[in-house]
Amino acid sequence: MIPSDFIDELLSKVDIVDVIDEYVPLKKGGANYMACCPFHKEKTPSFTVAPHKQFYHCFGCGANGSAIGFLMEYAHLSFPEAVEKLAARVGMQVPRSASRETPQEREAKKEHRRTLEETVEECARFYAAQLSAAPRARDYLTRRGLNAEIVERFALGYAPDGWQPLQAVFDDYPSPQLIEAGMIADKDGRQYDRFRDRIMFPIRDAKGQTIAFGGRVLDKGEPKYLNSPETPLFNKGSHLYGLYEARAGIKHAAKALVVEGYMDVVALAQHGVDYAVAALGTATTPEHVRMLLRQTDAVYFCFDGDAAGQRAAWRALENALPQLQDDKALFFLFLPPEHDPDSYIRAHGREAFERLLKNDALALSKYWLDELSRRVRLDTEEGKAELIRMAAPHLAQIPAAALKFLLTQNLAKTVGVEVSDLHYLLGQNIPPKQKSYRRAQLPAQTFRQPRPDSLAEKQIKWLLINPQWAAYVKLPEYLVLPEDCAALAELAALIRRHGGRLSTARLWEHLRGTRNEDMLQRIWRDSTRISEEFDAAAAEDEEMFRQGMVRLAGEIRARQITELSDKARIQTLTAAESELLRNLLTQR
Repeated sequence: MIPSDFIDELLSKVDIVDVIDEYVPLKKGGANYMACCPFHKEKTPSFTVAPHKQFYHCFGCGANGSAIGFLMEYAHLSFPEAVEKLAARVGMQVPRSASRETPQEREAKKEHRRTLEETVEECARFYAAQLSAAPRARDYLTRRGLNAEIVERFALGYAPDGWQPLQAVFDDYPSPQLIEAGMIADKDGRQYDRFRDRIMFPIRDAKGQTIAFGGRVLDKGEPKYLNSPETPLFNKGSHLYGLYEARAGIKHAAKALVVEGYMDVVALAQHGVDYAVAALGTATTPEHVRMLLRQTDAVYFCFDGDAAGQRAAWRALENALPQLQDDKALFFLFLPPEHDPDSYIRAHGREAFERLLKNDALALSKYWLDELSRRVRLDTEEGKAELIRMAAPHLAQIPAAALKFLLTQNLAKTVGVEVSDLHYLLGQNIPPKQKSYRRAQLPAQTFRQPRPDSLAEKQIKWLLINPQWAAYVKLPEYLVLPEDCAALAELAALIRRHGGRLSTARLWEHLRGTRNEDMLQRIWRDSTRISEEFDAAAAEDEEMFRQGMVRLAGEIRARQITELSDKARIQTLTAAESELLRNLLTQR
């Protein structure tokens, strides 16, 4: 048996959008992602994936579940197989035997992670406070053109010069938490602050939680940028600097810009280009590209024009190929040799930078073919053959059918062969010619008018969508609860046992195999208006739920008073029934 706390941790690390998108291409639609349902035939997308709930639901056939449930249904995996597959994605080891941890030990592990998060946040507050007391650091930021507003927005700070400045904040310095969070380095048995005399750039996750830092030297020194090491909170290949701050800007601009340095991100934001992010001391990874393509349909990579910039751009292209989609576009911009994004926008301003982005950025298709062609002699047959050889593995990685076909066409023109011959050389299937056909007539479907939800069913549905509302579920213990109300009470109790922190996806996994699972699935699938309430609820919805619980308790009480009163007129009530009626009449 796989421990439930392992499932909770797994689902907190896996992104359901990434998982499903590998099998069913998803398209952004508001806060959620949409597709035609893979579990039934349909023309209009009704399959919705909610990233904030880590849950999918089809409004056509009612299919729903977590990332685990999707793999079980779509890939026909068993529960352990689905868990294994997801665990492998995030580098977790599935326990091979039943967990011997006590509930207290499991809670201690969660508390340990919270302690690490609080430790990093405390460091961020310390560095921010130190900046206000460090004229030299403030002067540096002023010379770089940064004002107080942008410094506050990105929570910039300063790590004082010295071996152990953090000792002023942490009484137990050097604590195990500081070491595990990467804030302390160890050399020859001596422990000291990892960051010293550096401008500090807090790295935040998607929730805005500070999980790591990048530090830049004020004067000359090596390394110029120093990043936090890999920790339980931070994986540099899975995070982008500035993404949390840039989400609104990316949405407004309908594009994302990837640059190389932290200061580039901050300087661009200072000048109004607030949709830039940076990789964290590593090349752009496939996960970085996936993250950005979930945010927008257009991603621009901006690199210096030197050899290092060219290498970084090509590496980004290679990692982007398996993520390409026909409704997405990637571009590459190379700045003049004397500039990086920070210096360019300070010298020429926002309008000039965005004009450069618009007019000089190369589409991936052009950059790819131009760069490969530059590496060979196209005036020789050998050079053309070499071009085909280099292009073949790239084309094989591209899942976007239309783009792949068009790139193949352009390659065929470049080497001077027929497209069909190039398909043969590349080992690709030749696209079939379009055929005319008569649309198959589908049997007419009949639909029954859905039964309106009862109040208890509405409350169950609301609670499944918003588990944090479990605190409002208060039904007096003396009430004899109908089956659906009892299921509601048990559902709330389950959520409260986990501290009220279960997401919709994690809640459904805790319900797997329980006695109420079938009933709750039926209520979820048969529920009316669920499509209107699947997204994050408003404050008035929460108040409506709270009032609904008051009404539900009143309805149960009134119904039982009527039933017992009617029975008392016919026959003598038992002692238990008399006690219940007395409670119903006197307690609220």
